[in-house]
Amino acid sequence: MNSARTTYGTLFTLLVVTVTSAAPPVGWRNDGTGKFTTANPPISWTVDRNIVWQIETPGRSLASPVVVGSQIFITAEPAELVCCSAKDGVTLWQKSHQYIDVFGTAKGERIEKDLAAARDLNKEVNDLNRERDTARKANNETKQKELEKQINVLRDRIKELTVFPPMPGGDTGNTGSTPTSDGKNVYAVFGTGIVSSHTLAGKLNWMKFIEPPSSGHCASPVLVDGKLVVQLRNLIALNPSTGETLWKAETGARHGSPVATRIKETSVIVTPEGAVVRVADGKVVAKNQFRLNHASPIVHVGVIYAAQDEGIKAVTLANATANEAVTQVAWETKGSRTSRLASPILHDNLLYSATEQGILEVTDAKTGKRVYRKRLEFDGGRVDPSLAFAGNRLYVSNTRGETVVLRPGKSYQEIARSKLKDGFSSSLTFAGRRLYVRTRKHLYCIEEPIPRTAQGVKKKPVLK
Repeated sequence: MNSARTTYGTLFTLLVVTVTSAAPPVGWRNDGTGKFTTANPPISWTVDRNIVWQIETPGRSLASPVVVGSQIFITAEPAELVCCSAKDGVTLWQKSHQYIDVFGTAKGERIEKDLAAARDLNKEVNDLNRERDTARKANNETKQKELEKQINVLRDRIKELTVFPPMPGGDTGNTGSTPTSDGKNVYAVFGTGIVSSHTLAGKLNWMKFIEPPSSGHCASPVLVDGKLVVQLRNLIALNPSTGETLWKAETGARHGSPVATRIKETSVIVTPEGAVVRVADGKVVAKNQFRLNHASPIVHVGVIYAAQDEGIKAVTLANATANEAVTQVAWETKGSRTSRLASPILHDNLLYSATEQGILEVTDAKTGKRVYRKRLEFDGGRVDPSLAFAGNRLYVSNTRGETVVLRPGKSYQEIARSKLKDGFSSSLTFAGRRLYVRTRKHLYCIEEPIPRTAQGVKKKPVLK
């Protein structure tokens, strides 16, 4: 395991009130917090113990499963929304979200062909950029100018090729976005720039191309105040019933997903890039408050937290009704830079965050002081899945398929360790006594059997 550099988590605090509703939507990290308060899942499992069922998925995905009643929704490459039975994992229905599904065969195939050619040309541009950097370091101006001309020619060819700006691509593919549901419909966003709404039975309500994502990854959608908010190239609010665009806010997109909350009576969206956007009209009332590369901010009891790479920052936000929100830095600390891919958990005024290298850090949410820091001793891999909290236990997983289960508190208390055959970057999902894990190739349902005595079977008397 690579040695980890000392770091502090980043904390962004806003004076807000959490959004509540009679039937709250379910999606990314359950409600955006990563907490599953009504669940009581297993603490340990192996490839042949506590596995209720496992199915092979039709394609890979970094997105998390979403449980809605007796159904589970997942995404799969190249751009599939899949509905499975929670009982046994059997596929109930599957819907494609490729360009031919929106634009028809002729135009859709032309778009795919143009985008493939654009991606190949982008690779050539990247190679030439590296050569230009080498020439710059060698102070070879003649070579630099020659390479710049070649790069500009390729960029002009890219512009001529496709009707859409070419997508950077990357290991997230088209399915890095977790679906969301209001209990009646399920909404999905794909790296193709296509957004859809289906009934839970699989009937298409609408499917539209909105815009291509700017970072090769699309954020998970958010349902708030009768709007479906998606972040592709911009932050966009759609009418959930029709897919009609209601407003568009020009905010930079990151790999993390935005979260919804309220400031007094005003609903807002907080983006991973540190912007605060009013839900009613898309007005950006604050920006550049922090900058998250991969993680999402979280909301808990009137406070929003965000874990940056380079330090701790506390900022208060007074209102969002004026053209600009009033912000103030409450306190700020600095730490050595390290990557944080996983979104954190807040519980009992303690912020739990983990570095990519597997260093767990617990921070006092009120003061910003570190409570403890512990290397989790994973067998390689990286902490990519976001942290999760269920059954009053903390779950931390890595890309090797390992999961450490901890008791929350001011000291390190490890309960169990488990490992599956294949690794995963998706975050864990919980429902009742079950835990769902989306690995590279499979979807697992894990549950500890109920002891026979707990099921009402009487013990036989012991003969003396």
